[in-house]
Amino acid sequence: MSTPQEPSDFDAIRLFWTDINGVARGISMSADAYEHAREEGVGFANGVAELTLEPGLLDDPKYGPESGDMLAVPDESTLLPVSWRDGEAAVFADLETVDGEPFELCARGALERVVDDLEDAGFTPLAGVETEFSLLKPDGDGGWEPFNTRSSYDMDAIDQAADLFDAWSTPMERAGYDVVGIHQESQPGQYEVNIAYDDVLSTMDGVTFFRHMVKAVSRREGLKASLMPRPHDGEDANGMHFHLSLWDRNRETNLFADDGDLAFPAGKHPDDGDLSPTARHFVGGLLDHMKALTAVCAPTVNSYKRLVPGIWAPVNIAWGPDNRSTVLRIPPELGSAARVEHRVPDTSSNPYLAMAATLAAGLDGIEKETDPGEPTLENAYHQDYERLPRTLWGALEHLEADDVLREALGDGLVTEFVKLKRDEFDRYQNTVTRWEREEYLDEF
Repeated sequence: MSTPQEPSDFDAIRLFWTDINGVARGISMSADAYEHAREEGVGFANGVAELTLEPGLLDDPKYGPESGDMLAVPDESTLLPVSWRDGEAAVFADLETVDGEPFELCARGALERVVDDLEDAGFTPLAGVETEFSLLKPDGDGGWEPFNTRSSYDMDAIDQAADLFDAWSTPMERAGYDVVGIHQESQPGQYEVNIAYDDVLSTMDGVTFFRHMVKAVSRREGLKASLMPRPHDGEDANGMHFHLSLWDRNRETNLFADDGDLAFPAGKHPDDGDLSPTARHFVGGLLDHMKALTAVCAPTVNSYKRLVPGIWAPVNIAWGPDNRSTVLRIPPELGSAARVEHRVPDTSSNPYLAMAATLAAGLDGIEKETDPGEPTLENAYHQDYERLPRTLWGALEHLEADDVLREALGDGLVTEFVKLKRDEFDRYQNTVTRWEREEYLDEF
């Protein structure tokens, strides 16, 4: 992270937290007002944590107008500059009840609890993230179209967006987050930003900051950055892949690393690298809970238009060395770089919840010594593996029935998450799309 700064170095400070959906919420206050917030927190109506995406209120929220306040309490170690605004900073907050207890709908708090569980078991979880998004420009007719017409790793696309790359990278670097690369992804106007490995809470704070920043900075340039999973027909979609490993308490030894003969389709390094039993059990846990994980990692109706064959998105519940047709890919860099790539999460997920659920599933696999089965070097799209749920509703049924994830995330949080997402699905079911009219209107 960057050199620590004091609140007095800034004129205004933004207090950040996320609702259940992962939408960044909070308040901007003067540095003087922040001094009071450091001690007391800032009060918000607790029902704001379960707003729908419309946005609106549930018909039967747990926290209605009679339910009082929650407090957003700043984590002072996270104070960072908002470099696209002179004299402003941001700080991440945890949500508490007025009497100082953890608020059950706090997603960041859920991740902190899971990290504590891992640390109690002797593990330090580290993560890096690949986050994709769609950059759009005005189409001249009141709508939006892709920023360019380029595709994967195209160098012209880098030149076209070079100033934007600087505009996106600089706030991240000044905030202390290492951006290890930006490139054009497979579809027009689609970019990927890679956020370097760090402890998982810092990394998820970084993802939350990035999502806010990339929209704000792009908007200043007259553009729109969207993290909608699949914004266009017939296009690839926006994922948010987690690269995960567990280290010892001193962060000196990667506990996923081992020697062995795990085969890779195009080689590996070092030549004798393999995954440890701990890593394999972690993989087993993720596979065992994958259907429930999908609800948290692909949490919108639109998410399931990404999880289809043919666009390099995960569909089948399998794992494989350097295999992008599986939900879990093992990159060929082993030894100290050994890690598991979880490919199901998309950019609509709440980063804290998706990471918390993923790590909880992995820890369950370690504790139960879950066998992941044999990895596949084949195209998993053409093999007989169980499939991910095809709809948000189906995934929610698996989450609701998953006792391990309910306990790890908190029963109240899972209950309200499921309620919120079923409301979203029901609203979608009450909408008739253009495709349906074109498909059925004249035929029946």
